[in-house]
Amino acid sequence: MTTDSPDSIARPIVGFAITGLLIVAAAVAIPKLRAETEALKQEAIALRATQATGVQALDSLRTATAASQAMLALEQARATARDEPKLHLVIAVDSGTVALVRDGITLRTMPARFRGGAPSRGQQTITKIAESVVAATAPTVDSLGNTITAAAKEMKVERVTFTDGTTLEGGDAAAALLGGVEVAPGPRMILVSRRDFAAIRPNLVRGMKAVLF
Repeated sequence: MTTDSPDSIARPIVGFAITGLLIVAAAVAIPKLRAETEALKQEAIALRATQATGVQALDSLRTATAASQAMLALEQARATARDEPKLHLVIAVDSGTVALVRDGITLRTMPARFRGGAPSRGQQTITKIAESVVAATAPTVDSLGNTITAAAKEMKVERVTFTDGTTLEGGDAAAALLGGVEVAPGPRMILVSRRDFAAIRPNLVRGMKAVLF
């Protein structure tokens, strides 16, 4: 009959003990690891939220800066309109008026309608004054009430062009009196009545300033 040596008995016991310690260590470490992982997730969420808040704050700051710059440009344009000693045009987009001004004195003011969207605000100059001939036809009615198209008539049209490409010209007085801004697609145009345009036209020259606000 053989008997196990103390070493052969101790080995399984040591193995079981080590295994038990590993199990206990794992039981302790796994919840801790999970807690640390959850903490890292929460930190990542908080970091993303902070980044999003920072981006929103930056966007708000940019918007506020752009608004401040626009307001500053508007005030500068108004100051220029008040202080300019030479003859110039003052075009108030919001109130729908065009005025001929010298040294703060308004010489003539007129209603205006803006087509194709609002022109660029600030200081501009007259870059071109061009004359073109267009054919205009007006329908007429005979004694029986039938519409007859009259023969085409030639009509001279002058256009004043500003720095941003917006043109100023005379047109139908009723349309000019409507005022406001038309946002329909098309070239940008400032429309005043033909009578008002004819009155200020002799004063308009290339290089003349126009202040828009």
